[in-house]
Amino acid sequence: MIKLKAILNEQSNNFKVGKTLRGSQWIFDFIKYEEGRPDKKSEPALKSYKKPGDRWTIGYGHTKGVTPNMTITKQEALKFMYEDLTDAANCVRRMFTRWDAQNLDVLVTQEMFDVLISLVFNSGCEGMLKSDFIQLVKQKNIKKLVKVYYHFERINQDFPD
Repeated sequence: MIKLKAILNEQSNNFKVGKTLRGSQWIFDFIKYEEGRPDKKSEPALKSYKKPGDRWTIGYGHTKGVTPNMTITKQEALKFMYEDLTDAANCVRRMFTRWDAQNLDVLVTQEMFDVLISLVFNSGCEGMLKSDFIQLVKQKNIKKLVKVYYHFERINQDFPD
């Protein structure tokens, strides 16, 4: 589970410059669990599948170039996940680099950085950059950010895929 409530109690020395952070082991474990096979969490989907109204998916939530009846190995699933998470982390770092150029002093914790990577992984770079959620990060409104996230999580639990 994402531990955003812990962010409210973070010590000021835990906040860092976002453009220098990297994804933690937690984000890899979280994505493996959440984006694995629908019927067996933490295991990759080795054959492509599609939920109603969604895109073709394989591995650990990988969608780029996926076609019906596509198959991969577990190692390929891990490679796709690593590449997808690297792309997502790079998007988040670019965002912080742009904010630095605008003289915005936005510091984040490792947990916040990991949450942002997860958001990009699921909504894409442009989707995340345009989100209300990211505006709260930019405004340093941590309390509202946590409230919005938990409201979103509750809705997702009430209306699962």
